[in-house]
Amino acid sequence: MTAPVLRTKLFPPAVPTQLLPRDSLLERLWQGREKPLLVLSAPAGFGKSTILTQFRQRLINDGAQVVWLTCEESDSEPQRLLQYLSAAIAEHAPEQMQGLQAMLNTDVSLPAEALIDAFLAELQRLPGQWYVFLDDFHRVRHPALAQSSRYFLTKLPAHVHLVTSTRRRPRFVVDEPALAAQCLWLSGEDLRLSLSETEHFLCQLRGLNLTSEEVGKLHKRTEGWLTALHLLALALQRQPDPAKFLEALSGTERNIADYLAEDVLVHLEPDMQRFLELTSPLDEFCAELCDSLLGREDSQQRINFLQHAQLFIIPLDEEGKWFRYHHLFSEFLLARLARHASAAEQCIRASRWFDQQNMGDKAVMYALRARDYPLAASLLEREGAALVAGSRVYGVLGLLEGLPPEVIREYPVFQIFYAWQKAFEGRHAEAEGLIEEVSARLLQGLARGSRPAAELLVAAQMLKALVLLYQDKLHACVEVSRNWLGKVPGGEHVFRSSMYSVQAGAHALLGEYSEAAVCIERARASLEHVDSEYLHSWTNLIESLVLKEQGMLESARKLCEQARARIHQVFGRHSRVGGPLALAHGDILYEQDRHAAILAELPSATTWRDLGTPMELINRGQLVMIRARFYAGESQQALQELDEWLASTEMPGYERLHALALAVKVQFLLWLRKPAEASHAAVLLDGLQARIEKKQLNDAECALLLTRARVALSEKNPDLIVADLERMAAHLEPQVSLGDRYLRIVLLLSVAYWQKGNIEKALRLLESVMQRAWPQGYRRMFMDEAMLLLPCWQDLSVQHGEVLSAWPLLPEMLREQCLRLSVDPEFLQEDQWVSHREREVLRLVAAGMSNRDIAQTVHLSEATIKWHLHNLFGKLGVRSRTQAVLKGKELGLISEV
Repeated sequence: MTAPVLRTKLFPPAVPTQLLPRDSLLERLWQGREKPLLVLSAPAGFGKSTILTQFRQRLINDGAQVVWLTCEESDSEPQRLLQYLSAAIAEHAPEQMQGLQAMLNTDVSLPAEALIDAFLAELQRLPGQWYVFLDDFHRVRHPALAQSSRYFLTKLPAHVHLVTSTRRRPRFVVDEPALAAQCLWLSGEDLRLSLSETEHFLCQLRGLNLTSEEVGKLHKRTEGWLTALHLLALALQRQPDPAKFLEALSGTERNIADYLAEDVLVHLEPDMQRFLELTSPLDEFCAELCDSLLGREDSQQRINFLQHAQLFIIPLDEEGKWFRYHHLFSEFLLARLARHASAAEQCIRASRWFDQQNMGDKAVMYALRARDYPLAASLLEREGAALVAGSRVYGVLGLLEGLPPEVIREYPVFQIFYAWQKAFEGRHAEAEGLIEEVSARLLQGLARGSRPAAELLVAAQMLKALVLLYQDKLHACVEVSRNWLGKVPGGEHVFRSSMYSVQAGAHALLGEYSEAAVCIERARASLEHVDSEYLHSWTNLIESLVLKEQGMLESARKLCEQARARIHQVFGRHSRVGGPLALAHGDILYEQDRHAAILAELPSATTWRDLGTPMELINRGQLVMIRARFYAGESQQALQELDEWLASTEMPGYERLHALALAVKVQFLLWLRKPAEASHAAVLLDGLQARIEKKQLNDAECALLLTRARVALSEKNPDLIVADLERMAAHLEPQVSLGDRYLRIVLLLSVAYWQKGNIEKALRLLESVMQRAWPQGYRRMFMDEAMLLLPCWQDLSVQHGEVLSAWPLLPEMLREQCLRLSVDPEFLQEDQWVSHREREVLRLVAAGMSNRDIAQTVHLSEATIKWHLHNLFGKLGVRSRTQAVLKGKELGLISEV
């Protein structure tokens, strides 16, 4: 005879009146409702039962028949499980299941297959769509469960669907690919709360007054674990100082610890609990590492068990070799370990194991955690160059931050890397001070270390050169690199290639391209002895910058793309290593008007940057994003972002970069018809030039000249600028193979000649620029100057169309750019721009002067002044002097003051 049925198990648990909306999960379940099996598989506390309850109600509202069973360990026997299932179905269809119930009530022990077949036959007779919910199915444990489940699912009628929740991965699905294809399986990863769901739960449902930063911290610490958030919300409600509580938050918080101890670990064997505790100091682990730490050989089986039981273990690779624990679970286990043992011993064992595996960064990190400073220092001295070459120093730098100052000073290698961390944080003066101090001690032989002081000294000076490059102190960077390259020990190819790369970067940014090319060649020669994709990428980066400045845009683009593809293959698409290349690539693609695809990558590349990213590249990336926004028509937002960036570069050491950004602002203001503001910004730029180190002028000097040219040409006053443009063109022509700066200078010089009426010179220069720049992919060079270039192009096309016909697409591109910025191309074509003389007359009118007074001031006849005013009235669309002044102020032609 069968035992009586507990009817409470046939109904879902009560749910709160205020539920967290999980619309996306419910929609996925709804879309998969036609599948034979739907599984929610996640650790304890992820809200599986609540989601199933909500899904059940939606099915009922849609007219489906739904039955529910909350499983227990006692349901592991097939007869018992089928007894409850038949009783649940009989609640909705009393006439059904009578044959199966008669079989279950006999004293004869029938095989499980016979009972399953009988149950399937009863299901076949059920009318309509049926859904059978099995909550907490992980409690059902029977030796033949997997085999019976597979059999049952293959025979299940099409109108019956099985919906389950379980803490373990269902093996009958995992081990059967054919069944997996018929199953909708939502894992713990799917059930984790998103950041917005975490905020809704804490602030809306629990009524907590938390900042976005505090919500983000709770979300990161809990990793979207719903029960942990619920327990922490309860704890926060009784905390007198919530901020202090959040600062100290860990897995040892009483509510979380009690939950884990009573609902998770209590079901595990003592030996498995011990395994969890002893491996808890590890950030990541594999079976071999665990065997080494524990002196055993069954770690793989234990990891498999933890995976199957979904005990807060998270895979880190697709091969299923490396794992980690949930952060709060790991902290809880560490606290338990601390009651009877120290984590330091485990960390030292881990350090030695990682060292044997040639994973130097991990070896150093675990030695530092164990506070075995002599071991950590010796490892870092031995592996430091390899860590730099492999871009694997970030974890080490983070740990050095927490060391006592006396420990950092005791070991030179710590102080060198600590200085690098300070430089990366933008604390350059502090970094330079640390480098100078450790260099002095090494020179005096007072420092402690296992490697020769000369090698550590070279490393310190290489870092000094890099810090100087960070700060845009390019000449000083070149000098340090040149002075110390001869002192690099013969076998230190990483230091040698790194120093050559840094020196090449400084030469390139100074415009010294032949010197940069020599350094690149020497860096590549050193890299033949080093297996370092990271350093190869830096050499490629510098070379691409040189190619761009030489006007070889296509070669620069191809080199950048090849280097980026290799970096993505080796380090992944979201590695810091790819940041500098992304910035350089974005700068190149912008010039070719192909930057849309990379714009989304640039914000992270300017913030989540690599240790070697100089401010120059960040500046380029920022200006690409700002210019792209401006020329797409979002002018006011772009101008605001540019002002914010200008404010951030207005500090000592960044004068050159500030000048380059200020030049962009002048160009923006001219496009926005604010010539008075543009002239004021140009004056600021002119004053800034005096503060820039003479050997660093080059690109800043070129930017200043281009800015002055734009202002003068917008005022139709080419005489102010022609001679200076001619001198710069003559200076640049023999130096850089008619490169980027030369092309820009000559382009505006051609417009200046046209405005002066020298058509032949203008045409000759414009044709030469097009012949050199267009095949290399230059587009923005012309489009960004459309307001000046379009009238010139149209006029020259009328007179010499056969010369410019080789580039039929350009005029339309220029017109489209004008329209995107609300500038009427026809207005430009009719040459109705306000001239320099007309603006001067308007300014004097605004000052209250009469026509006679104005004529005397500017040494012209009164009739000429009347003629200028007549032209001004027509261009501005006004009929009086007062209206002209108001319109002039509105357009920025005259100052408000």
